[in-house]
Amino acid sequence: MEHISIFCVNYNSYDVLDAYLRSIDQSAGQTAGSALVDVFIADNTVDDIKPIATTCHNNVNRIKVFAFHENIGYFKAITRMMKAVDTTPYDFVIVSNVDMTLQTDTLSSLLASRHPDDTGWIAPAIISRGTGNDINPQATCRYSATKLRIMRWFYRLPPIYNLYVNTFHRLKRMRTNAPGEVYAGHGSFIVLTREYMARCGIIDYPVFLYCEEIYIAEECARHGLKVIYNPEIRVDDIGKVSTGKSSKRNYYRWNIEGITYILKKYY
Repeated sequence: MEHISIFCVNYNSYDVLDAYLRSIDQSAGQTAGSALVDVFIADNTVDDIKPIATTCHNNVNRIKVFAFHENIGYFKAITRMMKAVDTTPYDFVIVSNVDMTLQTDTLSSLLASRHPDDTGWIAPAIISRGTGNDINPQATCRYSATKLRIMRWFYRLPPIYNLYVNTFHRLKRMRTNAPGEVYAGHGSFIVLTREYMARCGIIDYPVFLYCEEIYIAEECARHGLKVIYNPEIRVDDIGKVSTGKSSKRNYYRWNIEGITYILKKYY
């Protein structure tokens, strides 16, 4: 029997969190008793806090809520949970937003998949409900330091950034990629392997939000692990339920902070 953990972060998104948990339960039900699934939820919601159901799911082994009720960001919340949870029993550790939906066969497809022993990160197909496109992989090749500095400059000049998003970035999202090794997957749904946790340890990324994909990709590269894009595993992405509530000013600032951290640590 294999063990799967899902670490996710809620920020005032209780409706989509409930739908996400139901989809996890349905997908766990299709594993035919071949997996135990545990779900860990960081509730970063500060105001208008609502209860999160943890006992109405038939196929999930357990659901544990970490009621932080402090908006500490995406990976900071993941880190805080991982410090309190022993991740060593898990064959797969999934890190995700809550504005996702697992397909009925997502977990069974993950269990049936075969990857090289030195795989650290499995990037599934993530289908955007807005466009119908697969937003994975995030990047097929490593970013150069020059490109990251240019992107940081874009974020400092919002009109230039908006021009980039509406031209080159949009064309990039329309491309399709073959399965296999890539540089980085998308950060909304990350499947880490037992090998990643053994070599890299728990997530330790101090930036509030954004550039998480580069951090995981660089940790994989630093520890001799592959990132594998496998579109036979599929999830759906509602998108921007939590991040869409942030101001544009914060969006630009957090991206600048993320790129600055990545450049300093890995380049």
